[in-house]
Amino acid sequence: MKIKQRHFIRKSELNVLKDEILTQYNQEFIDQVFPKKTNVELIQTESGDILFAVNNELKLWKSKYGYIPVLTLLLNNRVDLKTIVVDFGAVRYVTNGADVMRPGITKIDPSIKKDDIVKIEEETKHRALAVGKAMFDASEMETKTSGKVVKNLHTIQDPIWQFEKQFK
Repeated sequence: MKIKQRHFIRKSELNVLKDEILTQYNQEFIDQVFPKKTNVELIQTESGDILFAVNNELKLWKSKYGYIPVLTLLLNNRVDLKTIVVDFGAVRYVTNGADVMRPGITKIDPSIKKDDIVKIEEETKHRALAVGKAMFDASEMETKTSGKVVKNLHTIQDPIWQFEKQFK
């Protein structure tokens, strides 16, 4: 991925951005992503992705599913998200971009609602594997015995991760 355009956004634009993100997340998430004094840069890639860097660190990706925190924020535990825990057998598939299937899940955060952005982590070291979108409420997921329950949106194998590694 190559950068097509990048620029810092004004404070008024930042307030609009925060209000838009608040429709998807809570205020605590906003505070974790945007500290008090921030320089927020909007980055548009040649492939049409829009990314946001806060104080020169890539933090958010705007996709068709909404605002997705980049995986390094979850790996470093700097952002709290509702969590789905998968067993060891699912790790390889999830990190390669597969959606999360119900049999591979060992724990579901009970506060998850349909369409929430969730962290997918493995059960032994509780390390983030991916970011996904819940396809059902937690109560519905609990009752299911098979099928896809979380859409995989962002993993350590995708172009956003690769872009983030070389971003300066």
